[in-house]
Amino acid sequence: MNIDQRAILAAHNNADWYEAMFTSHNLRFDRRSYAFIGHDKPPPYYSNLTTLDPSNAHLVPQELSKLAQTFDGALGLKDSFCLLELKESGFEVLFEASWIWRQPEKTSMPNGWDVVSNGQELQDWEKAWKHNGSPTDQRIFPESLLSRSDVFFLGRKEGNKFTAGCIANTSDDCIGLSNVFAETPSQNSFFDAANATSSIASQKPVVGYESGADLGLAMSSNFQSVGKLRILVTRCAQF
Repeated sequence: MNIDQRAILAAHNNADWYEAMFTSHNLRFDRRSYAFIGHDKPPPYYSNLTTLDPSNAHLVPQELSKLAQTFDGALGLKDSFCLLELKESGFEVLFEASWIWRQPEKTSMPNGWDVVSNGQELQDWEKAWKHNGSPTDQRIFPESLLSRSDVFFLGRKEGNKFTAGCIANTSDDCIGLSNVFAETPSQNSFFDAANATSSIASQKPVVGYESGADLGLAMSSNFQSVGKLRILVTRCAQF
């Protein structure tokens, strides 16, 4: 087993973001060395369990079995290193993606971009995020996230409307880039999101994960692919 350490750091940063999200929604979770485990129904686009340690993947099925009893067999799993074989347990691959990594770069906030600073701006940001590819009727990002020192909502605003944005979350060893959106996705918009993220902590590498066309935009914005992950889902887990 040869897993890039950078992918492991990216997975742990993603779990830090999960911890912030679950806390903001008052949802119960356990953060263990080998997995982030949610004990309440996660928000849309979030998994019930995220793996964190490739050397302890064998511990995950027993946790999934417990969760299956709680959620009547309907589960989502982030298999962070593509190590789990769960087809016989009823899981199917929803999509595959790549962990991405960009070396530290000293950047400034791109022209027109800024940090979201109040509740109304956050509502406007979330409205644009939903409109540009993440539809849901549920409020996803509570205002309490703005008070965290490790979370930053970033966006480009034209008038009262956000036309591009992303989320940055800091960990000890890196800063995460996620939820990138733009009215017209392009290399420039992704590059701006990455630079906005770097401007928050220029001494840290930027990490995240992307798939499809967005992965291509990341590769054109000085990122490297450092590992594979996949999202698995089932409506009736069997253990």
